[in-house]
Amino acid sequence: MGFWVLFVLNIIISSGDHGVFSCPQRCTCHFSSKSTEVVCPDASLSHFPNDSLPGNTTSLTIQYTNLDSITTHELRATPLLQELHLPGNRLSTLPADMLMGLPHLHTIDLTGNQLNDLPAQVFYHAPLLNLVLKDNLLTSANADWLPSNSNLTWLDLSGNRIMKAPFALLKNLGRLETLHLSQNLLEELPADSLHSLPALERLYLDNNKLQSLDAKAFSQNVNLTHLFLQKNKLESLPAMVFHGLDRLQYLDLSENRLRFLAPETLGLGISWVELNLNPWHCDAKMEYLWKWLNKQPVQSQPTCASPESLKDRAITTLTRKELGLAD
Repeated sequence: MGFWVLFVLNIIISSGDHGVFSCPQRCTCHFSSKSTEVVCPDASLSHFPNDSLPGNTTSLTIQYTNLDSITTHELRATPLLQELHLPGNRLSTLPADMLMGLPHLHTIDLTGNQLNDLPAQVFYHAPLLNLVLKDNLLTSANADWLPSNSNLTWLDLSGNRIMKAPFALLKNLGRLETLHLSQNLLEELPADSLHSLPALERLYLDNNKLQSLDAKAFSQNVNLTHLFLQKNKLESLPAMVFHGLDRLQYLDLSENRLRFLAPETLGLGISWVELNLNPWHCDAKMEYLWKWLNKQPVQSQPTCASPESLKDRAITTLTRKELGLAD
């Protein structure tokens, strides 16, 4: 009996491209009763690993290789695929029907490729929940990439060259919970840019060139819990810009050009705010922020940039007299 078991198993292993337990050269395969994971990290790899790729693959990772193209036909060989990770390759374009025949695919990661434009409907045909396009060469994000009824919950467009908020694309993403737009070239955020995202919880806008915010920029994003605005060029904030964000827990405004905050800017519910490395001018206009900081049990310690007599002093340590306030 043992001989026949080994004989049958040997046939399965050597049964070709779609063998259940086969594995491509220069790749590592992990088999279990519920999943088959294939990881190909070899820098010398320059072609899709068709040879011996298990037909029941559920997760495929090809990372930091010389892969410069991928076809729909190649991906169709893995109809049970749920996750496709392609970071650090040399892809400059994708086929328009790339995900055709992948009815279970929920995650695709294209971090660190050379994508500068994508064809219409490129991410149709699969029930995507997570889409990562970080660190590419994209200058815009087009509405026709995703269907209007998309179930996407995570979108990462950080580290590209996007100059305008992708309003048209975001209109299709009513279920989006996390949006990364960090490290782009955004200079403004029009009032209605994010109004189609009622489920949004985490928003990353850091490392852009934002100089101002509209008072209603986040008015429809009532589920926001984390908002990252550090390393921009914000010189002032509308007093009502964070009002209505009752679930907001964390706000990062560090490394901007803020000199003071208007009364009631921060509201009551925010438990942690990063304010360091702004040119805070410590005079009577600082009264609101000074009082707010002194009420918080745990805070980073922003310091005065001016006037010279108060430079580098922690704002919380100032007295009413030093701020020029009446007793």
